[in-house]
Amino acid sequence: MNTLRLQMRVKHTEGALVRVLSVTRRRRFDLLQLTAVATTDGTFLDVEMTVQAERAGHTLVGQLAKLEDVSEVEILEPSDIQLGVQAAGTRSLTDFPRLH
Repeated sequence: MNTLRLQMRVKHTEGALVRVLSVTRRRRFDLLQLTAVATTDGTFLDVEMTVQAERAGHTLVGQLAKLEDVSEVEILEPSDIQLGVQAAGTRSLTDFPRLH
């Protein structure tokens, strides 16, 4: 089993987290942990999610990046995978502090 820790920025809108979790489940990733903190202006949620699956993590990252509500997503762990996807017209993940 592969365990991945993801960080993403999600619009703070009705149903946004439900859509993220739905894609995660449809891609056959099991959710182990989820933390969501609103940005200071309240327009986004900084989400950190730990998932587990037999599949490669890039399959989930690619699908999450396609969601209209997700502006950025990257794999934080395992450390040997450095894959980040940024949706068009958005800022980099380095523009906001990491969740810990």
